[in-house]
Amino acid sequence: MPDLANVHLLRSMWLWAMVPALALWILMVVEQRRTLQWRKAIAPHLLKHLVRHPKRRPWLRPTVVVLPSLMIVTVGLAGPTWTRQKTPFVQDQATLMVALDLSESMNAVDVQPTRAERAQQKIRDLLALRAGARTGLLVYAGTAHVVLPPTDDRGVLEAYLVSLDPGVMPVPGKEPVTALKTAEEALSAESAPATILFVTDGIGERHAPAFADHRKASRHQVLVLAVGTSKGGPVRSGRTGYVQDERGGRVIATLDRKGLEALERQAGAFVVGLTSDGRDVQQINRRVDTSLKAVQAVDDRIPWDDAGYYACFLALPLSLVWFRKGWTVRWQ
Repeated sequence: MPDLANVHLLRSMWLWAMVPALALWILMVVEQRRTLQWRKAIAPHLLKHLVRHPKRRPWLRPTVVVLPSLMIVTVGLAGPTWTRQKTPFVQDQATLMVALDLSESMNAVDVQPTRAERAQQKIRDLLALRAGARTGLLVYAGTAHVVLPPTDDRGVLEAYLVSLDPGVMPVPGKEPVTALKTAEEALSAESAPATILFVTDGIGERHAPAFADHRKASRHQVLVLAVGTSKGGPVRSGRTGYVQDERGGRVIATLDRKGLEALERQAGAFVVGLTSDGRDVQQINRRVDTSLKAVQAVDDRIPWDDAGYYACFLALPLSLVWFRKGWTVRWQ
């Protein structure tokens, strides 16, 4: 169904052709009623015997058909359109850059088996939905590193993904702004708007202004897949141990809802909570595609798709009646 907000005419000047079409129709109607002129020259009691009138006037007449036909053809010539053309120079699917948080808190076990492992599972689910689309991957903690630039090879990306763990990060911490700048650099060569997806258990409230500035300056949107729970869970250290505080108790990491809410409020980022089914990745995938289509709809470099030929299919049934005997000669 066409988007009514984008419906317009490519050659609106053709609508002026409706004026002569209407004039032609009026002349046809007048021509069919020329017998009315004889009322001034012939007595009424004689006129009814001199002029033949069919007992039953058919409803399907040239005057009924010609005007709608001309109007439909005129609208077709005006070039109605509502969608952009698909060209080989424009991507059909938006590029996605995944920024995976590998800070220490991603080893929390409130989401089984751990937040980091569940995040990897969700990324694989998203890759399956985006089959054939270009996706890149970077990881961050205290520093950010590009693991793989955007590629359409899903197998290569998954091979890198399974080897990632918070323990591989060289600098501890959580610096999402650094990851955001790294993602921007990785997407600098992209010709179309892309999406940066943060898969994390939180983005500190102090970072929200930087994301708000990014939204104003960049054409790439930011989405967040929030991994974790408000209740939180102990942070695993190694395979069997847990991170302990100064008193010997287990460190509990919780989902930073306050920071994520600030990100939504100040930077307009779309945040999706982790779900047990595929609703979360489906929402993300829809947002990625919707963002690209919205930008393409206002990109003047992409030509509009001329839908005027649809008028041919509308006018064809009406034009078939012109093959009736006498219609091209006798207009009555």
